[in-house]
Amino acid sequence: MTSHLLASLLALAQSGGFELKDGDRVALIGNTFIERDLPHNALEVRLTARFKDRGVTFRNLGWSGDTVWGDARAGFGRAQDGFNHLTKHVAELRPTAIFLAYGMNESFEGEKGLPRFLEGLGRLLDMLEASRARIVMLSPLRHEDLGRPLPDPSAHNRDLRIYIDAMAKVAAKRGHAFIDLYERLGTGTPEEPLTENGIHLNERGYRKAALAVEKSLGLAVPAWRVELDSLGQAKSEGAALSGIQASTTSVRFTALDEALPLDPGRILKVTSLNAGLYTLKIDDQAIVSGTESQWMQGLPVTKGPAHEQAAKLRETIAAKNFQYFNRWRPQNETYIFGFRKKEQGHLAPEIPQFDPIIEKMEGEIAALRVPVAHTFALEREK
Repeated sequence: MTSHLLASLLALAQSGGFELKDGDRVALIGNTFIERDLPHNALEVRLTARFKDRGVTFRNLGWSGDTVWGDARAGFGRAQDGFNHLTKHVAELRPTAIFLAYGMNESFEGEKGLPRFLEGLGRLLDMLEASRARIVMLSPLRHEDLGRPLPDPSAHNRDLRIYIDAMAKVAAKRGHAFIDLYERLGTGTPEEPLTENGIHLNERGYRKAALAVEKSLGLAVPAWRVELDSLGQAKSEGAALSGIQASTTSVRFTALDEALPLDPGRILKVTSLNAGLYTLKIDDQAIVSGTESQWMQGLPVTKGPAHEQAAKLRETIAAKNFQYFNRWRPQNETYIFGFRKKEQGHLAPEIPQFDPIIEKMEGEIAALRVPVAHTFALEREK
């Protein structure tokens, strides 16, 4: 374990760990890393599925290109206007938990820019701490080397390390959780990179980053493994089994999962079957076939009604976040609220009409995040 990662884990331990509680309002605040997750919503999906029995809501306040000073949020104004913009939205949201991601843009100033960054970070944290929310600070990512003609990231990574180490000290001093994504996420391979251009994550990168955050928070990744034999004796992890019926030619049971399937690795193992080819159906939907010896070793369950529910959850969260984006960042904001509001300011009363749409989607998310029971049937082909 590197000293950087150890410092990150110590900061998290000092913060008392992390858990989402019923009724929590989570704000995701930061730069491009936060905003560009909107098509994937990787972290929100993972935490929503994990805390399925708790009424937790998420709001993405990411702004591409932003800094701790609020530069990108300034629009046609000054950085202070951008900072005020963020302050206003945080006050309106009244978050109880905040994930904060800054430092990538500022790191391009090199070591000479570090004092100004720390000054801005302290000012930002002072503002956020007024909400009394639990804060998790996320470090910038490692600059991935994708080869030439893209730049060699070596020098930038040295600067990033300087900024991240300084951020870790700030987090420890203030008692906030700190996750060193530079170390936790690392980089991909030439065949499977994690970024599009070295610093902006692709879909694979966001999935891995969300998993890294979850593990860093001390939240074990849910496992799913079911083993049965022809006598109906069963062992299960990640699911509660009932109604087991078993013989040497078929097995049937009902499974209620602890969490929706977001990761590969679900294994069903059935022993003591007679020779033959067996097909698994879940709620009468054919999933996977294999010989008795393959089922004895265990076969992966990679699709089915639970996977479809997980996909629907992702889609609904994405749709909700699209509507919230329209709510807090309307594309014609300058014409509705800005210096040209004399032209379209009359549309301002329509913006709150997004609220009931978002609230309805929150209800759909609340239903979708809870697993339902499914019937598994493994039968020998005639």
